[in-house]
Amino acid sequence: MKASPPGSRLTGNLNLGTRVSPTRRVWIPKPGTLEKRPLGIPTMKDRALQALVKLALEPEWEARFEPNSYGFRAGRSCHDAIEAIFMAIREKPKYVLDADIAKCFDRINHSALLRKLNTFPTIRRKIRAWLKAGVMDGKQLFPTSEGTPQGGVISPLLANIALHGMEERIKKFAKTVDMKKSIGKGQKSWQVKCKSLSLIRYADDFVILHEDLTVVQRCKEIISEWLQGMGLELKPSKTRLAHTLNQYEQEKPGFNFLGFTIQQFPQGKYHSKQGFKTIITPSKQKQKVHYEQIALVMDSNTKGILAY
Repeated sequence: MKASPPGSRLTGNLNLGTRVSPTRRVWIPKPGTLEKRPLGIPTMKDRALQALVKLALEPEWEARFEPNSYGFRAGRSCHDAIEAIFMAIREKPKYVLDADIAKCFDRINHSALLRKLNTFPTIRRKIRAWLKAGVMDGKQLFPTSEGTPQGGVISPLLANIALHGMEERIKKFAKTVDMKKSIGKGQKSWQVKCKSLSLIRYADDFVILHEDLTVVQRCKEIISEWLQGMGLELKPSKTRLAHTLNQYEQEKPGFNFLGFTIQQFPQGKYHSKQGFKTIITPSKQKQKVHYEQIALVMDSNTKGILAY
């Protein structure tokens, strides 16, 4: 009798009631630093089950996710996030809070995430089991009391669910802001207020943009408080307050986001009616990485020609 292929045996055994296995921890280099990032690699069976659960949950959450959330979403990319930033600053220079969440995937509170997920009991139990499965580092098993394993198929979706609501919280604050100085009289509707204050997020990296410094500073406090509910906090070393056009304290104009440098430059009225020009280019660090990759390809080809 001919044996069935391994793939068909696996698909026949996929069941949400089966036992969950611990993930395997793998350490990979973190670009630009000497640190290493932990990945949790689930077994083939758990990865297949996670893909099925993701297919069930994603349509509902895609309908609910906020408009300026771009990371790990179907049909969206980092270029869409950069375009949203350009649209937010093209008519007026603004202060920017360029922020990063410290070890976002590793510190998400399980209870808070499951409450926000609010799904069917069977799926909830399965996701909880994946979160609590533990990790194998070498031959030693470590418990996982917080965080979602980077490397899991469903982890990006769970991270987006955990961070869902940040933009809505900022819009709620925007309705209370006194905009008389910035937008003038007769334009104080809440729609105008919300439009002038932007939060644009890609996974755990986000920026907050507004022309008033005190508003941006207050937004930093509000988001810090909001993140505490998910067991998260901002990373001070990667959180920067700057201005898109002018120097602010010791910070140069502009900021880096998703491998791009976004900066505005003064222009005469002949060149620009706003008096400034917005320029977006690949960051110097990413250009250097790209040049190094090209050099490696050229060196390998040269060696191949010489050997021939």
